Amino acid sequence: MPDTPYDLTEKEVAVLHLLARGHDVKSAAVELGLSVHTVHERLREARRKTGASSSRGAARLLTKAAAPNFSGPPKSGVPMAAIVDHPLVQPRHGASDGPHFWGRWGAPVMISVATTVTILAAAHIGSGWAAKPAGAPHVVSTRPAEGAVVPAGPVSLTVTFDRPMRRASYSFVSASPDTYPECGDHVPVQSADGRTFTLACSVRSGKSYEVLFNSPDYKNFMSEEGVPATPHRLKFRAK
Repeated sequence: MPDTPYDLTEKEVAVLHLLARGHDVKSAAVELGLSVHTVHERLREARRKTGASSSRGAARLLTKAAAPNFSGPPKSGVPMAAIVDHPLVQPRHGASDGPHFWGRWGAPVMISVATTVTILAAAHIGSGWAAKPAGAPHVVSTRPAEGAVVPAGPVSLTVTFDRPMRRASYSFVSASPDTYPECGDHVPVQSADGRTFTLACSVRSGKSYEVLFNSPDYKNFMSEEGVPATPHRLKFRAK
């Protein structure tokens, strides 16, 4: 195969490709027909060669090396797709082992995961069934709030929608690696009612941040019926 950055092997690159597309270790193993142990071994070698502190960090470094002029969420066919070459849903990319995002040196990444199971139960109100909201889901609140100034350090990045959303399916998208919070390998946690997603991150003093919940290319925040949510942009800063 052609020379690859950091002397990574074809097998190591294949695993990193999947992580950059939103897979976790288990789903990458299934995709490649390998054991979880083998995937861990390849990621361990990739971290050693790149000097990255995490597997997602290694994926970011390879992405940056493959597409150094990249400055936004990629469309299709980006080597080591910082995101995916198909809207990351198609079917189930785990975001554990942290997708994303990260670090000022990483390519813009997002964390995106989808299960094949759709939960179709409607919310029961009083003695009758409430009609489901019409149209696309939309964001009703975020934490931090738009334009907020938050203390430096740990921050819970939270988004709440107007209705229950599909389980384990989400698209936290970075507009730029310099304005995305540091979220490490964390995975969003969905509330019991299905409306709220919370991602543990951290922010640095004096920096401004920008996060997209869905984007024109990445639409894994979706209703239980599979309708993508209207993209929403959040901007805030750390004091």
